[in-house]
Amino acid sequence: MTVRDVRGWAEGRRRTVGLVGAVLALAMATLWTVVVPDRATEVDGVQQLAVRWGHPLCWALLALAGVLYAVRAPAAWVAGVAWAALAAYLVFLAATVL
Repeated sequence: MTVRDVRGWAEGRRRTVGLVGAVLALAMATLWTVVVPDRATEVDGVQQLAVRWGHPLCWALLALAGVLYAVRAPAAWVAGVAWAALAAYLVFLAATVL
């Protein structure tokens, strides 16, 4: 199976793939809203904000990207939201490590 085959399969089931991905990502956002990293209690200010909310924000943005994909929003919108999710995750990682 090639990347082209997977893309063709996903494109034919775009609504299902997008909505299933969105539901799974929303479940992860909910989980990481409840499960707080221990590091969040060790830091304060902006770093605490990034550690506490960066991970759930990343998953929420991925859920939004899934919905946008499902409703056939412009590819630039989907990509923009996905890149924002990556940025949120990188901020979370940096705040956790520093």
